[in-house]
Amino acid sequence: MANSISFIIPGKPQGKARPRFTRGGKGVRTYTPATTQSYEDLVRYTALTARRQAQIKKPISCDMALMIKAYFEVPKSFSKKRRQECLSGFERPSKKPDSDNIAKIILDGLNPKMKLNHVLHKAECVHEGLYSDDRQVVELHVEKWYSKTPRVEIVASWNDGNGKDEDRNQNE
Repeated sequence: MANSISFIIPGKPQGKARPRFTRGGKGVRTYTPATTQSYEDLVRYTALTARRQAQIKKPISCDMALMIKAYFEVPKSFSKKRRQECLSGFERPSKKPDSDNIAKIILDGLNPKMKLNHVLHKAECVHEGLYSDDRQVVELHVEKWYSKTPRVEIVASWNDGNGKDEDRNQNE
């Protein structure tokens, strides 16, 4: 892939929480938990800042690959030896959140933020995202590591259409 952008989301990695349901006068209402919404907003803001610094004016509109590395703090209950093994990469976090839920919240955070216009009965863009839609992500790699500094590192790469991989998979 010819172009790439990388950025870091500071703080403890989070996973996508399940939708919540409430009963009201007209039936059941579904909503996304506030913690998930605020983390998606942080992802979107960080990505937009990186996109502007890279002088990319519009959301990316072609197929892309994402590399997500989630770094977790080593639990305080671990011994010095085990702590060092974690920081050296010999022991990896196999705890929650799951890799797929980390990917979901990042992918949704990189999407444009949409809001339903009840008058027009359609969704409108409130904030742009890194890309137009997460269906553009054709390659996804998620890793979980331990670190002294919890964070999520993201590298997005794509071809802008000028130097496309000419029928790369033609013979498959």
